[in-house]
Amino acid sequence: MNRNIILERPVVVRCWRVVGQVAKAEKRPELTPVLLRASETGGTDARDLAGHLFFETRSRRVVAERLLRIGVVYGLLEERNGKFTLTTAGETAIDTGDVLVPQFGAWTIWASEEPLLHSPILCVDAWKEPLAFDEIKGRKRESAKQRSSEELPRWIRNVVGTPITLAAGSGAEIRIDDLEDKAEAVDANGLLRLSWNVGDGRLQLTGTLTLEGKKVTTELDAPSMSPNRVWRALLENGGLLEQWDEERQVLYVSVDETNETEREAMSRILEFESPDVPDYGKFEPLAVSEVPITAPSEVDAQSWAKWRLRARIRDYATSERYGAWRNEAAAPFKQYEIELPTRTELFDEVCNRTPDRRDPRFWRLAAAEDWRL
Repeated sequence: MNRNIILERPVVVRCWRVVGQVAKAEKRPELTPVLLRASETGGTDARDLAGHLFFETRSRRVVAERLLRIGVVYGLLEERNGKFTLTTAGETAIDTGDVLVPQFGAWTIWASEEPLLHSPILCVDAWKEPLAFDEIKGRKRESAKQRSSEELPRWIRNVVGTPITLAAGSGAEIRIDDLEDKAEAVDANGLLRLSWNVGDGRLQLTGTLTLEGKKVTTELDAPSMSPNRVWRALLENGGLLEQWDEERQVLYVSVDETNETEREAMSRILEFESPDVPDYGKFEPLAVSEVPITAPSEVDAQSWAKWRLRARIRDYATSERYGAWRNEAAAPFKQYEIELPTRTELFDEVCNRTPDRRDPRFWRLAAAEDWRL
């Protein structure tokens, strides 16, 4: 189903201030040759590195050792039996040129349990604790009285040690190495929304993180769920799945359940009050336009085609025009044997139904019949 389905909903955001160690991406060009050497040799040491980089195995050995130890601290290298080998993080650093450098301090963390996000962490910013004077006597003393701590939820702690691309942080990558158990909850909910364009395979996060008024417009990786599967979920949720013909990609609707616009266009707007997609939850009300519809039976098709024929009599019904109108009226129902009246039969029917002869269709048919057009 290649329909342009756009599912939207607000994102519930929570915010904490917490002490811990967070690794943020930095350019560390001095480490790139070290990582490349470890990659080339399958494992290096201080003597090998000193000779390779500085062409001096004795006097430069201390420098080489220090660079290797920094690589271990940053998680780029792993030491085993005196050999330093490349880690997965080290391979990534070679490819991107960025190194996740650990920093210990206080942080403001915005997060959400939104299932469409690949990580619950939206944004992480350094936070400077207020001075004791400010909290006791200064301008921040009132807010200090309201500060309270709580346990960080498990869904936040589960991301520790995993590289994260921040959904509301300009696509920056970080790694949370450690967080204290207790954190200060902050009343700084973000006004964020997710928009999932199912047909185009696009997912966008927009809005504002209110603590600092940070504007957010981020393109995210959309779920891999196919548009057809999403469409079937919507139909099932709306009680329409049994009316859907998967092969023909059309919805069966009785002619009595359609209005004139739908009968002519052979399509309708489907409204879903509470669309629900498996694994991703409920979304805001949705209207999907131009959903193909057709008759569920030959009786319905016959009635529908006849209505379409009568609706086309907007001009003199010459033989050529009338033949084209009959073909157009029956065209959507090729799977059925449709029998439409001839021009004379329809003229007699209109005469019998409109004795006062005010119906414009009477004159358009009558003129063509009388003049044998």
